[in-house]
Amino acid sequence: MSTRPDVTVLSVGTAWYSQTGGIDMLNQRFCTALARAGLQVFCRVPPATHREIAEAERQGVVLVPAAPGPRDFSLARRPHLPDGVVPDLVIGHGRFTGLVARGITEDYFPTARRLHFLHVSPDEIEWHKDRRGEDAGDRAERRTALELDLAATADRAVAIGPVLHERYLTELSAFDVPPPLLFVPGFDGGPAVRRTPPPGSPVRILLSGRTEDSSLKGLDLAARAVGLVARRRGAGTTGLEFVVRGARPGTSAAVRSKLLRWAGYPGLNVVVRPYTSDGARLTAAQRTASLTLMPSRTEGFGLAGAEAITAGTPVLVSSTSGLGLLIREELGADGARPFVVAMSGDDAEDADAWARAIEAVLDDRVAAFARAHVLREHLASRYSWDSAVASLLGQLGVQQPEEATP
Repeated sequence: MSTRPDVTVLSVGTAWYSQTGGIDMLNQRFCTALARAGLQVFCRVPPATHREIAEAERQGVVLVPAAPGPRDFSLARRPHLPDGVVPDLVIGHGRFTGLVARGITEDYFPTARRLHFLHVSPDEIEWHKDRRGEDAGDRAERRTALELDLAATADRAVAIGPVLHERYLTELSAFDVPPPLLFVPGFDGGPAVRRTPPPGSPVRILLSGRTEDSSLKGLDLAARAVGLVARRRGAGTTGLEFVVRGARPGTSAAVRSKLLRWAGYPGLNVVVRPYTSDGARLTAAQRTASLTLMPSRTEGFGLAGAEAITAGTPVLVSSTSGLGLLIREELGADGARPFVVAMSGDDAEDADAWARAIEAVLDDRVAAFARAHVLREHLASRYSWDSAVASLLGQLGVQQPEEATP
């Protein structure tokens, strides 16, 4: 008698161990939660290491590595699934794997339903990217058209967080398709104990994000704000260390020089590190930080900030992010003020606002960690990965097995 789960999912990612955070990190958490819900989960990825395959298997997910070659071409070839296995759901993430997911569904699994996850709004983010020789407006229109086509032709679109959900409710109303579903990532899975400030010095302020998108991610605002704080605190106080993780290989020195120039304070200790998929290093970065910043000028959701909240680290996020809106919706304007920094669009004004918010955390780190604990407990009680998956499956009419992994 077969014990195979009734529902099979094939998700398409660009890596299992995320190289840049964001989409691949969400896909990994999402696939793991689907497996806990009792579904049979396969994840299509580029060539994977034995370590990745084993780690995914421990979490109930079977990786289906593509053959070496150009990424999209390799991913789009027929996945080698066990005999008799046909996916019920095929999942694509934005323009990164959405086209591949559509091709796999149409060419090999036409009976499957395809979900298209919406992670960004090109009309908002492309203006903040520096891509020489390419007009931002042309790029935004082209990428928006692609996202809408992938969403409109899917069986259902799924928007990450409230900001993207509201935007794509409007965008997709021009098509004769169901409205997008809202998916809020979970905040559970962090340390069970209430954290306290890290001992010793220096006091670390952490920012994680792609440094090549410095304007979009607000690296200049963060550097100016930390520089203001360092100048005001003076040389006689406990030193600050501004740690930025997310540089491309070989660019750390150039990024550091740029950050110091923006900070306007030559004595500031700036450490730039490449992004890593090593979970132990990422955990250590959060555990040794007294504060995590997410000063994005616009951000569909903000998984870097969500990871910090889950870790119990004090966090400051921009009001122009989906995460900032979620915190305001949950706590109200006054309750959100210690975590959400209002953005005006004026760089000098915003840098000063971020500096004041940073100072409020550093002036009483014990209280800041206590507030971070309360925020994490509140959001984790409202948004867990398992409840998010159960809600999504319910809206799709997918019945979960009765004996799912707790």
